[in-house]
Amino acid sequence: MSRIRTKIVAAGATLSLVVGGLGAVALAAPAAAASLPKCPVNALAKATKPVEITFWHGMNRSLEETLIAITDEFNASQSDVKVKLVNQIGYRETFDKFKAGLTTGELPDVVQLEDTATQQAIDTQAFVPAQSCIKADKYDTSDFVPRVLKRYTVEKVLWPMPFNVSNPVFLYDKAAFRLAGLDPNDPPSTLAEVTAAAEKIKATGQYESGFGLKLDPWYLEQWSSKADELYVNKENGRAGRATKVAFNDKSGRQIFTWMNDMVKSGLALTNSAEGNSAFDNLLGIRSKKVAMSIDTSATLGTISQVLTSGEAGGVELGVAPMPTPSANNKGGVLVGGAALYIVKQSSPAKQAAVWKYMKFLDEPETQATWAAGTGYVPLRESSVDLPQVQQLWAETPGYKVAYDQLLTGVDDAATQGPVIGAFQDVRDAVLAAEQEMFTQGKSPKAALKSAEKAANKAMQEYNSRVGR
Repeated sequence: MSRIRTKIVAAGATLSLVVGGLGAVALAAPAAAASLPKCPVNALAKATKPVEITFWHGMNRSLEETLIAITDEFNASQSDVKVKLVNQIGYRETFDKFKAGLTTGELPDVVQLEDTATQQAIDTQAFVPAQSCIKADKYDTSDFVPRVLKRYTVEKVLWPMPFNVSNPVFLYDKAAFRLAGLDPNDPPSTLAEVTAAAEKIKATGQYESGFGLKLDPWYLEQWSSKADELYVNKENGRAGRATKVAFNDKSGRQIFTWMNDMVKSGLALTNSAEGNSAFDNLLGIRSKKVAMSIDTSATLGTISQVLTSGEAGGVELGVAPMPTPSANNKGGVLVGGAALYIVKQSSPAKQAAVWKYMKFLDEPETQATWAAGTGYVPLRESSVDLPQVQQLWAETPGYKVAYDQLLTGVDDAATQGPVIGAFQDVRDAVLAAEQEMFTQGKSPKAALKSAEKAANKAMQEYNSRVGR
């Protein structure tokens, strides 16, 4: 989600560009697949040990606590590599500091970047692709959830190693459903059913509204995928660099119309996806302002405790799959979260050390521990059979929903997700259109057209400045 703001200097010919109107950047011309950097997986053998590596991440609170615990376990389990964790507050801050470091030289050896950063990360030419290490190490990826690997694979190259995986889930108060005469064990599976449930919940007079709608552009991406529709052209940027958005179609207009109708009718309350109000949609369930919402599965570990506590017994939290735009949709959710990149500037020994650490983080046992401690989805299929995950799912079945969603729906370019250089600018355009629709009375059709125009302009400007 980060915007490029700093000046990047890379080997080879460089081009100046402005992304999102926020500053000048120089990027090297993209490398051909055949010229990808090698991964020195054997460089640890001759290195002076321990090889110390620095990991920049954006995990906080319980997520950081679990990351510290599993990293301490790694450090204690062997004497070749020692990992130093450095918290950069969040995804956007991490990427901003990394891009600044391409000028100052202050860089980590491994960095955590969110899923939307893939194309920008590739364009910097600052990373050794994980695919190079997989090939050099003959590393077996057959146990990974296929959609997770495909999310980060561009032109047959897996660039980062996936790590923390999430996706959106439907959250609701079962007590509110019973009060409204709804079946608490049969939550809405389509947007039309969400509307019908919201009407009945509001009609009880106990709730200000039925649904908490976070103003997050991510949802248009997710609902497009659920409808099995492309978000951008060139097969979602996977058959070539994306040049135009594709979301201004029948499905996109349906999604915008639904959101507009929900807000204008009073069936949905909106809140920002950033800042102090970022979780008002969920806290609204706790305060009985609303009874339903959609948010990332990564919040489950924290928000479930908040929602279900209280003198009145709190909320009887239900977790279900993200509703589809229509009943006949055959798509699936997109992989959210973040992945880990090996920094090319680091020494061969440090790159080899990073690879060893990354493999540890993605071991089935580690992923089981990570999932149990955070609510993130295990990315290894064998992890789900381990005691930590089985116990978690038995005690709180809602945690299993996000994993099951990754296994459902067709597997194609739509569900693999969009790859966009100017991703944040595209999201900004979608958010601006939503706000124009809700606050200025712009029609869904006009608002979506406005988003299309602004997003296309941003993509074309970005692409022209990287020479593509």
